[in-house]
Amino acid sequence: MSVVRGCAAVVALGCAGLAVLFSFMITTDMQTVPGLRDNLAPTAVGALVSAALLVVGAVALGGRPSYAGWAVAAVFGVLVALRMWTLAPMLHCWSYDSVGRNDDGSYSCVNRGDMAP
Repeated sequence: MSVVRGCAAVVALGCAGLAVLFSFMITTDMQTVPGLRDNLAPTAVGALVSAALLVVGAVALGGRPSYAGWAVAAVFGVLVALRMWTLAPMLHCWSYDSVGRNDDGSYSCVNRGDMAP
């Protein structure tokens, strides 16, 4: 494997890590605090899809015998699965602009434009 391909794979994995971290950060507020928040779940799913594509690209750049690349891809797979498990309860609000977390932990979907008198 050439040095350039290896460095490109490391950069792709770093960007994938940032995308997963971004997906956690943008929805932390609506998962922990009751009340209406902007619905950022579709953005988080988009970041996770981008991360998955970056990991696939990094493994392809690393080549087949790169066991470290496959191990990192497995770790990213676990992180993405964990993230999708925590996002799943709010994905039914995909087409709404706001998500409200109820006291019991469930989510209610609201379009704020419908709330005007």
